[in-house]
Amino acid sequence: MRKKRFLRKLWMGLGSGAVASLGVWIMTTFGALGEFFYKFEAATYDYRVRKIIEPPQNPIEDIIILDIDGRTLKELGSFSQWPRTYWAQILETLKRANARMVAMDVLFDRSNRFPEEDKRFVEAARAHGNVFTAFVLTPMDVDNFLEAMASEPAGFQADRFRLEVPDELMFRLDAIDRMEPEFPDLHNASAGIGAVNLSPDKDGISRRVPLFLRFNDHVYPTLAVAMAMRELEVDQLHWRPERREMELLTPSGFSVRIPTDEKSKTLVYYHGPFKTFRYISFYNLFKEEVPLEFFAGKVVFIGASAPGLGDFRSTPWQPSFPGVEVHANVFWQILNNHFIREMSKGGHFLFILLVGIFAGLVFAFLRPVGGVAASVAVYGLAFLTAWLGFALKFLWLPVIAPFLAVLFTYAIHYAYRYRVEEHDKREIKRIFTHYVSSNVVDELLKKPELVKLGGEKKLCTVLFSDLAGFTNLSEATAPEELVKLLNEYLNEMTHIVLKNQGTLDKYIGDAIMAIFGAPLDVGNHALKACATALLMQEGLEKIREDWKKRGLPDLHQRIGVNSGPMVIGNMGSEIRFDYTAIGDSVNLGARLEGANKFYGTGIMISEETHRLVQDEVVVRQLDLLRVKGKQAPVKVYELLSLKGNAPDGKIRETLEHFQQGYENYLSRNWQHAISQFESALQVNPADGPSRLYIERCQEFLKTPPGEEWDGVYELKVK
Repeated sequence: MRKKRFLRKLWMGLGSGAVASLGVWIMTTFGALGEFFYKFEAATYDYRVRKIIEPPQNPIEDIIILDIDGRTLKELGSFSQWPRTYWAQILETLKRANARMVAMDVLFDRSNRFPEEDKRFVEAARAHGNVFTAFVLTPMDVDNFLEAMASEPAGFQADRFRLEVPDELMFRLDAIDRMEPEFPDLHNASAGIGAVNLSPDKDGISRRVPLFLRFNDHVYPTLAVAMAMRELEVDQLHWRPERREMELLTPSGFSVRIPTDEKSKTLVYYHGPFKTFRYISFYNLFKEEVPLEFFAGKVVFIGASAPGLGDFRSTPWQPSFPGVEVHANVFWQILNNHFIREMSKGGHFLFILLVGIFAGLVFAFLRPVGGVAASVAVYGLAFLTAWLGFALKFLWLPVIAPFLAVLFTYAIHYAYRYRVEEHDKREIKRIFTHYVSSNVVDELLKKPELVKLGGEKKLCTVLFSDLAGFTNLSEATAPEELVKLLNEYLNEMTHIVLKNQGTLDKYIGDAIMAIFGAPLDVGNHALKACATALLMQEGLEKIREDWKKRGLPDLHQRIGVNSGPMVIGNMGSEIRFDYTAIGDSVNLGARLEGANKFYGTGIMISEETHRLVQDEVVVRQLDLLRVKGKQAPVKVYELLSLKGNAPDGKIRETLEHFQQGYENYLSRNWQHAISQFESALQVNPADGPSRLYIERCQEFLKTPPGEEWDGVYELKVK
């Protein structure tokens, strides 16, 4: 009893946790509610970034941000009025300083009043040999006459910079309509180009950046990715959607696997707040007030921190953060394999489900008051797991959804226990007391959620039995005696059915219908049904011996067994209903019971039942039948015994002759078949199938079947 109580509580906990978890996952993942809860979840992510990621004590020197700061604007004037010679001079100076790579997070227009200045600027970029320039993709704006562009700007050597990626990835990327600014000469002179689009979340915070963007069905890298591919000498991209990874491959075999979402965005690993990297004023280098050797072998990002230029982003570290340092962080994280992984929607669901189920299992063994304290403990454990996941593996696990999962599991579990469980117990006991054994009723009372009273489709096995000759007996026997005999028979057969975990469906006179596999699942329902059929034959033999002593006629039993999908549940009217099964599989079971009469057999099982029990039973194939109401033929077998109770030598010899005869029958060797079937009858004169096939072969000798004959025999009656 304690074990049953434990199991009941276990299932209640699992059920309430699973239902609550699914609801919370849907609520926090999709639609407007999902966006609402994401704001809170994202805030906890930002908190973890600030508390767990330790900024370096000194600025990172390998990357220099050449900063267009307030002093630069004060000394050099309005940024929009700068001559292109300023930029040429900076690139020429960085070349003399042996800067390894230069990234310009600055957008330039094609139009300029002084072509010679443009020329010098372009030549300086080309001369350096490792300059990366920026562009931005923007949506069309019809109101401002910015139409979608059919191609890249004229003169732009797009083939140099496009990336070959699988179509599966390309079409996941958002298509953007315009490429700006339009200064193709500068791009053509660059070692590479990259988009500087940043994709902030809906709360305006830049937590992710795209690795690639799509324009005109061509894919371009973002600035940091283009630089990293050059630095690492990447020559192949491998998209792994099943792992949510983009793999950068090099000729040497070295690779970097970047975790992404479904649109190739990756979480930015911010190494620290503003000025985590070395900042040097643009003006200082312009005037060469800093030693040039300081730039030797360094990667230089040129961008702006001056407030008036508006290139600021909100990040988990702080609300005002230069965009150029975002790109520097992305470049640095790719080079150093510093990545933060975000779980997929499925991964989120599994984590929430584990929390919900764990909470449900804890609540299952506590009263509501104790459940309150347990809720705090369970959520504390979930929060600790999420915190350690980030601290140890940089894995972003949710903390808001688990909180809701614990809360909802508590509410569902205790509401279910209070309102539903007792009602279900009473209903199940009322319905099943007369159908199944008392043990099964007890089990159902402990796990009422296993029963779907309204109806369900299940894979089960059905058994039909009937007494041959009982009609004649009823005509020659007084009613009182007939009822007594029938009750003796049904009582014995019913005990056998229930003992083998069968459900008694109904009595139809002397006929019995039983189901195996419902209402409780029985993994070996087909074997249980077969064992029951054999035990029913043995039970009838005992009854026959007793009836024979009393001078009653000898009766025989026919049983049909079939496995398959069937609809099971309460069926009937509002006044009266029964728990029963319907469907083609049930009908076939009934047909097989009747077919025994024509073959002279006791137990006939279907092809599907045989498939499920073939390693456990001894059978012989009887025929390939097309029964009334079914188009597809079905193999049928005579069930002889379980494997552990193999038939005697006489039966085995009969089966050998029958099998050889049946093979000759299928090959149209009618005379050879008759010979084998006659040999079977010599061993066992009572073998009904052999006698039937002799008659059938003799008929075919007189009137052979057509060429289309495939061995199928059509059973004309039900």
